[in-house]
Amino acid sequence: MRKLTKSGKYKTHVVKGDMGVMLGPGFPIFNTFGYPGTFHDAKMWMGNTLRRSLIKKWEYGLGDKAYIGCPEILTEWKRPPTAKGMPKASVSSEHKEWNLLLQFYRARNEHLISELKQSRAAINQKWRGSFALLRAVVDLSVQLEALQERMRGPRYNVLGPWPVCPSDIAEVYHNTY
Repeated sequence: MRKLTKSGKYKTHVVKGDMGVMLGPGFPIFNTFGYPGTFHDAKMWMGNTLRRSLIKKWEYGLGDKAYIGCPEILTEWKRPPTAKGMPKASVSSEHKEWNLLLQFYRARNEHLISELKQSRAAINQKWRGSFALLRAVVDLSVQLEALQERMRGPRYNVLGPWPVCPSDIAEVYHNTY
């Protein structure tokens, strides 16, 4: 188990999870937890058939470059590979614009995860309890974070026919400008 949880990225033992965030208002909508620290993010996504089945054919998620190859996830463009000794190629200006737009919206997920991890010592330090208790603590923490976000209201301006959106566009305009 120690070998499976040793993360090269973090240089410590890690149990991974992921959180889905509703793009508009930034509310958490699902989380999974309990993957070994060496497990690749794309493998976590592709292996969770229940979660993937909940996505409609017209829906997509936003992910970092680790999710390249996952059909339901939109990711940034990477630089094309170059032959040894050749100068590094760059992405086109259109791809750079796409990457910036994607990063802007993906930041909503990163903000929420950062807040979740930083504000809860049980998730942010060495764990000495059982795995079952850790899983319960993470699930409870995500639920409390979701409740906190819903009670606070959308942290980002949202327009559309969704319950989290103001019914009066003038109210949005007035509060924004």
